[in-house]
Amino acid sequence: MLRPLDTTPPPGREWAQQLAILVERVRATVGRHPGVIPLLVSHRHRSIGVLRWSETVVGVLHAAGFDGTRRVIALRALLSYVIGALQLEHLGPLAGPGTATIAASPDFPRLAETGRQAGAVSPDDEFAGGLTIVLRGLAS
Repeated sequence: MLRPLDTTPPPGREWAQQLAILVERVRATVGRHPGVIPLLVSHRHRSIGVLRWSETVVGVLHAAGFDGTRRVIALRALLSYVIGALQLEHLGPLAGPGTATIAASPDFPRLAETGRQAGAVSPDDEFAGGLTIVLRGLAS
């Protein structure tokens, strides 16, 4: 799983940009084989591709000054984001029927409004926007 994934850290970029590129590479690789999404969680500790990617991410975090518990939490946050975002993108996209149902709900007006606005958000914008929020959180 994820064997064709390029885990080389991108040179000449600051840490958040390096992490964004590494996360986008996972998305692109998994996008070619979305059937592996459920396996990402259950086999992440045995998959050479996931382990290589995680080692690279930890190296970028270390070079950026993340250590100890902060590095552990940062790695888990990135893994959680990429796995969760991929699951939602491929198994429950914003353009799907679930969003339409929420958008039509009279019982949850704020959620319905959000659902109606979701139709204008592309999968690329959703993924990049979420990743930006995660990376900003790591920086603070």
